[in-house]
Amino acid sequence: MSLPRPVLPGETVLMTRRCTQRQLLLRPSPRVNQVLRFCLAAAAERYGVEVHAFCFLSNHCHVVLTDVRGNRPAFYRWFFEFTAKCLNALYGRWENLWATEAPSDVKLPDGEAQLAKLVYTLTNPVTAGLVARSRMWPGVHSCALDPGQPLRVERPVGFFRAEGPVPPSATLELKPLPAWAHLPREDYRALLNGAIVEREAALATERAAAGRAVLGPRRVLAQSPFDTPATHAPRRQLSPRVASTNKWARIEALQRLKAFLEHYRRALAAFRSGVRDVVFPPGTYAIRLHAGVCCAAPS
Repeated sequence: MSLPRPVLPGETVLMTRRCTQRQLLLRPSPRVNQVLRFCLAAAAERYGVEVHAFCFLSNHCHVVLTDVRGNRPAFYRWFFEFTAKCLNALYGRWENLWATEAPSDVKLPDGEAQLAKLVYTLTNPVTAGLVARSRMWPGVHSCALDPGQPLRVERPVGFFRAEGPVPPSATLELKPLPAWAHLPREDYRALLNGAIVEREAALATERAAAGRAVLGPRRVLAQSPFDTPATHAPRRQLSPRVASTNKWARIEALQRLKAFLEHYRRALAAFRSGVRDVVFPPGTYAIRLHAGVCCAAPS
């Protein structure tokens, strides 16, 4: 069982999740791409989540987002549920499409961390040796989208009812990272593009030194969605909850997490002993929804 974590309005995080058994179930195709774009746009509209960057590789995804309302677990639930249902209907398969463990949810407490994870997200196909430049990736990613540029996506056919409750289209608009939102649009674009180009150049140098070549879009598209990578998945690794190159920002964020856990455990022990008016810490999520406990307001 994982540790409880606070879910607070306004947090910026990097979300990551892989497909079951590392299968290539998100392998790019027109229909798969439409499902992923629509479900991301519809979930963001429904739950008021601001999306800053996203990239869907063939067997996992990354999304950098800000949880404006403090309800991203509901956003995750809707997004993963309906992408799984749509893609299972497309492939004619059953059971889970996503890995059974919960998605990774890493808090980004400062501007440098937000920018670093955004660049990591957008250059992930290059890091994986799939393409030479991010914009060459044939799957769903936000590298070609500008902040403030709306992306309207039609509802995919194959699962949703024509007259059902899910809207016939959804619009996704990239938002600038909160720590960099003060920049004019052109300056913000230049910042991102410069960081992406620098990262791609570093990765190209590494490939040349190792004598490796990229797989290329054509070979990516020729893969079966039911294939799995030949490499072994890393196991028993640390699962960070905070990412920051700023030592003091990281320490402060970790101290807040520690204080939350201590308060949560005391409150849970009291609640289990029968004290029904005990106050849980700000950010308490699941037990607040399911048991109606009292929670302190965010400071």
